Amino acid sequence: MTSDLFYPAFFAVFVAGAIGFALLRAWRRRKDGDRLAGPAAAKPPAQRSDAYFRTMFPELQPYFHPEKVVRFVRERNGTRNVVDGHTWRNLPGFETATATVVISGGRERIRLTDSAGALVAEFDYERQPNGAALRVGRGKLTAVLEVGNNPRVRYWHPEREFKWSRKGGWQFTTPMTEKAFDSDDRGTRWSSDSGSSSTSSSSGSAGRVAAAGAAAAMVSGAGGAFAGGGASDQWDAATGTDGAAGAGATAY
Repeated sequence: MTSDLFYPAFFAVFVAGAIGFALLRAWRRRKDGDRLAGPAAAKPPAQRSDAYFRTMFPELQPYFHPEKVVRFVRERNGTRNVVDGHTWRNLPGFETATATVVISGGRERIRLTDSAGALVAEFDYERQPNGAALRVGRGKLTAVLEVGNNPRVRYWHPEREFKWSRKGGWQFTTPMTEKAFDSDDRGTRWSSDSGSSSTSSSSGSAGRVAAAGAAAAMVSGAGGAFAGGGASDQWDAATGTDGAAGAGATAY
């Protein structure tokens, strides 16, 4: 009887041990991979890009993410008979704030206030044929809505610029970067728009950014030129021209 029970029990213990050993190896392999990849590589491309946006453009936080700008411009352009004192609550794009229109000297200014009535942001609004321009402090956001169901937003500031599209992703640049470079799920590399084909790993390129004192990246190929001084010009993807670059800006 004892002999009859020994072999099945031994076999069960052997199988359990083999399964445990395989699970342990898999866990160690995953842990080592996460350690080598680092926290930046573990983040999805969209999260990495939004992190660049939050770090490089503090003056636009938290209200002027391109997706929010697009939703707001659609709502504002679709609202007729906007007069001085017009107020929106739960406005698309700015759901956490109340928006009030102030019209003075033929210019429309929109003031955002929180639930307590405190001013949290304000900007001048200029409607355009395919979107709008929002002047926020020293910067200017230009939104183009009807582009093959691929809305685009670009931002010009004397010190920083970005270009974003829903399908194409992000491209950032600063006066301190001689070249823009691209960043997506395949790694980080110099942008083809900058005329260079050299490549690097995500960690290597991040080191270059830190050394330059500025972050610059692009997710998933938004092409065309983007010149600082052309922020008020027509954004023409077909020709890739935006006008001459502003002083101190990096065009690419």
